[in-house]
Amino acid sequence: MADFKNHTTQIMNPKLRALFAVMAGILAGGLVIMLVEMLSSQTPPAGMNINDPAKMSEWIATLPMSAFAILLLAYFLGSAVGGWVANRVAAPTHYRPALIVGFGLFIAGVMNLIAIPHPVWFAVTSSLIYFVGAWVGGRAVSRPKI
Repeated sequence: MADFKNHTTQIMNPKLRALFAVMAGILAGGLVIMLVEMLSSQTPPAGMNINDPAKMSEWIATLPMSAFAILLLAYFLGSAVGGWVANRVAAPTHYRPALIVGFGLFIAGVMNLIAIPHPVWFAVTSSLIYFVGAWVGGRAVSRPKI
């Protein structure tokens, strides 16, 4: 197995491998976020138009702190898993695949914050947590330095 990994590392361009690693990390992170969010019992009321920003804002204002905690946990775990996957797949490089995964998930999170109104404190915290999680996940991979 080790010979296969070394052979693969030698024949694949490190930049291409890093790009693949980032894509795999974003996919894995998004999947983890989705799975953790499914644990939340908070769903919009039946019949509510989720495309109405005013109604969504009213509903979000009624959510308990635990709903936001589950979201923050989902974002942290997703970005940590994504960062771990990216750094595990990428060849040793000067690039930081895990942090690029954090940035990709951050962009998706900002799009979500624009589409669905959230409290300001949550927007700030969630925006930072992607990078923290990706950094933690990326650091969990032990690789030789180049």
